[in-house]
Amino acid sequence: MAPQAALEPEVVVNGEGKPVLNDIAPTNAAVKQVNSNGIVAEASEFHYPPIIQEATRYTVLKQYHSKPTKLRVACIGAGASGLCLAYKMERTMVQGSWELTLFEKNAHFGGTWYENTYPGVACDIPSPLYTFSWDPKPDWTHYFAYGDEIQRYFEDFAERHGSKKYMKLNTRVVEGRWDEQKGVWCLTLEDQVTKATWHDWCHCLINGTGILNNWKWPEIAGLHDFAGPKMHSAAWDHSVDFAGKTVGVIGTGSTSVQIVPALQKEAQEVKVFMRSPTWISPPFGGGVLEQDLRKGQEGNAQPGNRQYKFTDADKDKFKSDPEYYLKFRFRNEIKAEMERRMGPGHEKLKEFIIPKWAPGCRRISPGDGYLEALVQSNVEPVFGNIKEIVPEGVVTEGGELHKMDILVCATGFNVAFRPAFKLINAAGHTLDEDWGDSVNLYLGVSAPRFPNYYTIVGPGATWSSGTLLPSIETTIEYAIKTMKKIQHENIRSLDVKQDALDDIYAHFDEFHKTTVFQEECRSWFKDGKIKNRIYLWPGCTIHFLKTIKEPRFEDYDIRYRYSNRFAFLGNGEVKANVTKDVEGLSTYVRGSDHEWNVEQALNVALSNKADRTSIHSYMHILFLGRLSAGTLFLTGTAPAILALSQSLGRGHRVNEPIRHPQQTRAGRASDNRTGLEIMAAVVCHASKTVGANGHYRDSQA
Repeated sequence: MAPQAALEPEVVVNGEGKPVLNDIAPTNAAVKQVNSNGIVAEASEFHYPPIIQEATRYTVLKQYHSKPTKLRVACIGAGASGLCLAYKMERTMVQGSWELTLFEKNAHFGGTWYENTYPGVACDIPSPLYTFSWDPKPDWTHYFAYGDEIQRYFEDFAERHGSKKYMKLNTRVVEGRWDEQKGVWCLTLEDQVTKATWHDWCHCLINGTGILNNWKWPEIAGLHDFAGPKMHSAAWDHSVDFAGKTVGVIGTGSTSVQIVPALQKEAQEVKVFMRSPTWISPPFGGGVLEQDLRKGQEGNAQPGNRQYKFTDADKDKFKSDPEYYLKFRFRNEIKAEMERRMGPGHEKLKEFIIPKWAPGCRRISPGDGYLEALVQSNVEPVFGNIKEIVPEGVVTEGGELHKMDILVCATGFNVAFRPAFKLINAAGHTLDEDWGDSVNLYLGVSAPRFPNYYTIVGPGATWSSGTLLPSIETTIEYAIKTMKKIQHENIRSLDVKQDALDDIYAHFDEFHKTTVFQEECRSWFKDGKIKNRIYLWPGCTIHFLKTIKEPRFEDYDIRYRYSNRFAFLGNGEVKANVTKDVEGLSTYVRGSDHEWNVEQALNVALSNKADRTSIHSYMHILFLGRLSAGTLFLTGTAPAILALSQSLGRGHRVNEPIRHPQQTRAGRASDNRTGLEIMAAVVCHASKTVGANGHYRDSQA
C-alpha cells in the first residue's frame, strides 16, 4: 500500500470547538490542534500558515516580530543538492519551524555517483576540489577520484550529519500542481517498487535532480534487436564478462572517453563508433599534479597517464597541516588546451576527431588515455553515422556490418533543461507549455509564473568552469533565503518577474556574441542545438556566486497571506520578549563599530562577562515594564537603576556593593546589593505589566 501523506491540520480557534481548516493565524498562542481521533491537543510552537479569504478584515497578529510559520519543503533528488539542502536548512532555519522530505527515485541516495558505475568512471575535477567547501576530505585515494570513492564520500557525509532521516527512497515525483489560494504545491508521487501512486504537498518545491539525470538510449533503428548483452553507461550490467570479447561502443562524449581506455585493456577488440569530433584535453589541474605531487617522478612525461595515487605521506600532510591543504585546493589550475597524443600516423583519426570549431564551444572532455587507446592495435575507430543495428552488430551508413558480442551505448542523457516531472502553475499551464521552444529560468533558479519553485544549478548557471559544488552550495543558500522570507513575512507565493528574466537574457546574448560558445557546434550549453541562445553564465564561477549570494527581491512578485504586508510585525514584541532573553533585547550594544544582528546577542568589548551582561540588562530594563497608555512605569526600580548607572559611570565594577540613600519600594533606607543583584531584582520586578487599573499582572510575553 502506498504511504499516506501528512495532511494540513484542522484547528480550533481560541478553544471555541469549531474545526476550521487552516483559517486562522497559526501563531496565536490560543490555537489548539485537532488530532485524527478528534481530541484537542496543545499546539506546537510553530504552525502551518492559514488560508486567508480576500474579504477578511486585517487585525494585528498575536505574535512576535517575524515569527516563522511552519514551512513544508520537498526536494526532488537526494544527491549532492539534496544533502546540501538538508545540511544548510538545519543550520540556518529556526529549529522546529520547517519540515523536509528528499524524494529519491532510486533505492539508494547519491545521485549521479550512485547511478554511474561503468568501468573507469571518475571525476574530471581534482578530488581536493570535489567536496563541499566546508567539508574537505584530506584522505582521497587518487588525485582524480573514482566514482565509488565519491559515492562513499557522500554516504559518509549523510551519516555524519544525519541526512538520511529526511529521505523517501524509491519514490518518483510525477507531478507538481500549484494551488495559489493555499500557497502549496500538490504533489503526485509514484512508488518505484509497487508502482502505486499517492499524494503529498509542500509550500516550497526544490528541483535537485541536476541537468544530467535521465539517461537515454540512442535513437537508432533496430537497437533492441541486438542479440548480445546491451547496456547503457548509466545502467551498467556488472554481470557481463568483457574478457576475450568484441565490444562496440557508441559515442564520443565524456563517458565514452572514460569507458574506452578501461575496455581496451580487457576486451579482445573494441570498435568505437564516432559520429562527431570532440576536443580532448589533459586533465583539469594537471599542472599542480605534475609540479606539486609527481615532482619529476616516473610518469611525469606521460600526458596520457595523469592519474595519481596519493601516498600516505601526502595524506598525513593534508591532515596535519589544514592550511597547506587549503592552499593546495586553491592552487589547482584548469587547463583548456588539447594535446595531440596519438603519435605519428593515424591521419584519418586526427582529421575526424579534431573539431573545426574552437576549443570550448562544446564542453571539453579531459580524458587521459582516450586518444592513446584509440590508436592501440585492438581498437578500431569507426567514423560516420550508424544506419541500423541488427542481431549480429552495427551496420554503418555505407552498409558495412560490424559484428560484435557486446554493445555499449555511451550516449549520455536527456539534458534536464526541463524537469522529468510535470509542473503545472495556477493558470493550468505546464512548464513545457509556458516555456515553448526556449528556456525561461532566472539565474538558473526561478521560473516566472511558477511560485515557490527553485531549480538547483539549472540552465543559465555556471557549468563550464571547474567544480560545480560551490554553485550548488550557493544556489541552495539562495533558495533558503527566499524560503525564510516566505515563512517569516507571511508570504503566500513568490515568483520572479518576466521582465527581470528578459533583462538578464539580453545580457547573456550581448555577452556571448564574442565568446567561443557562439561558434557552430552542437552543445547542451545551447539546449542541444547548433545555433541557439547560450544558457551558460556570462562570467566565471566566482562571478556567478557573487551574483546569487543575496537574492534580489525587487526582481520578484510577492503575494502576502494577509491583506496587510506588514502583518509579520505582530503585537510589538520581538522573540526575546517571549523567551525572556534580556541580552536579546540589547543586541545593538557593542564595544566597537562592527556588523551586528538584531536576533543574535554579540559579544561586547567590555572587561568581563558580568559587565557585558549587566550593561545589556541596564540598557533594556526600560522595555520590560509598560502602562496601558504606553508610558513607562518602573515604580521602585528607578532608584536602583539610577544608582547602578552612576556607579558604573564612576568606574565601579558590577560585583561591588552599590550604596544609595533613596527610598526603595521595599522600604529600605539604603541598599548594599551589588550591581548584578540589583539587575536581577529589577528584571524580576519589571517582568510584570501594569494593567489599566494600575495593578500588576503577568506579562503577556
